Amino acid sequence: MSESETAPRQKVALITGGNQGIGLGVARLLHSEGWRVHVTSRQEGKRAELEGLLGPGGVRIGDVAVPEDAARIVGEVVEAEGRLDAVVHSVGPYLTASLDETTPAMFEAMFQGNLMTAVHVVDAARDALRASAGAYVFFGCSGLERWRARTVTTAYISAKAALLVFMRGLALQEAPHGVRANMISPGFVPHDGAAPDTLSPELQAKIPQGRPAKMSEVAATARWLISEEAGHMIGQNLEVSGGWML
Repeated sequence: MSESETAPRQKVALITGGNQGIGLGVARLLHSEGWRVHVTSRQEGKRAELEGLLGPGGVRIGDVAVPEDAARIVGEVVEAEGRLDAVVHSVGPYLTASLDETTPAMFEAMFQGNLMTAVHVVDAARDALRASAGAYVFFGCSGLERWRARTVTTAYISAKAALLVFMRGLALQEAPHGVRANMISPGFVPHDGAAPDTLSPELQAKIPQGRPAKMSEVAATARWLISEEAGHMIGQNLEVSGGWML
């Protein structure tokens, strides 16, 4: 038997929305630690830049809000790698608008982008994750389980709350298969493309810890949740927010 046949194979992660923001931060960390990382992007024009960071063949073009695209992307990753060990779902549009200015179409967009994208990806990845006894990580928002009535960001928070319920149902269902599902709920994480209101120095000054999260802190939490060190963690929502919304 050759050395290549006996050496352990690299673990494989699919990071939806990993073409930017927090998803890209997670992708870069996992890649630096030897994972085979695949990210999704809706823009073919970003392929060269992303493959320069993550290596050739790691970019999957498509929109996971479309069930057929989600199924194709997962299938491409499994075909290319022979396995899939982790899905980090970082897709999720943000909306700040007063409730009386939030149209039904805006509500639908929030649920499509934050909840249904996750549903489609899980549906496509279920068999592969069971085969590897892998892990899912989703992204919520700080204070998600303690939100009081608000007249702004209502559609966004409603969609994230639905995602939390979905994640916990998934965790319970998949636990007998050795598959784990958890959530990270960040506070403010400055990055290119972040919503302008989250970059407000006045707002960030109100964080109890006195600063926003570093990208490395959020990425490291995701890395830990998909690792064997977190092997007994299921259905949990970990806040990385410096005490914001406590």
